[in-house]
Amino acid sequence: MHIPDGWVDPAFLVITWIITLAVLALSLRKIRDLDETRITYMAVLGGTIFAAQMLNFPIIGGTSGHLLGGALAASIVGPWGGILVISVVLLIQALVFADGGIVALGANIFNMGIIGVLVGYLVIRYLMLGVEPESHKIRYYGGVFLGAFLSVVISSFFAAVEIGIPIVNNPATIPFTVALPTILFYHVLIGLGEGLITTFIVKYFNMIEMNVFLELENPTFEVSTFRR
Repeated sequence: MHIPDGWVDPAFLVITWIITLAVLALSLRKIRDLDETRITYMAVLGGTIFAAQMLNFPIIGGTSGHLLGGALAASIVGPWGGILVISVVLLIQALVFADGGIVALGANIFNMGIIGVLVGYLVIRYLMLGVEPESHKIRYYGGVFLGAFLSVVISSFFAAVEIGIPIVNNPATIPFTVALPTILFYHVLIGLGEGLITTFIVKYFNMIEMNVFLELENPTFEVSTFRR
């Protein structure tokens, strides 16, 4: 769902840039305590998600559909590391491959790197509150699938809002009533695929290193759990 330049209302550009820069600054601060294993995973995830996002197809105008990887990144390195991984991927794609606009980069990182990561993370966290992943595997992997699916759908919803709703001026001239159903239709299908792929990869990594994901052995929504 890379949005090109000239498609987002200037007000949305300003809002998303402010939020994006603030969250990136917070993420950089939060990952200072990450261990070497998770730092290695961040590098591996960056390359994997970069390759997955390069396989895209046009949806409407200059926008595109593709796998996001937000829930996958959050599952393996936590929300803050996941936000940075996706943000770096999007930055390289915009600067080197012109995949998504430079001016619209704040909106793209907000949609895919912040909303996508946090939705996936919070869905899995919520479903695993008070239970152990080893004794509730169906619930755990079901949460991974649902988190990945919803991360794609909700991210695409925000993209449709930014493209279709004018605040100051809508340069793309695509009404919200057209942008929303078109983008959501494709991304519901993408979300199903992303859910399956994310679940498979998470299960594979859990076979290698137990409980590396989300520190689910003691899930809680306290602020301290978002250190990683």
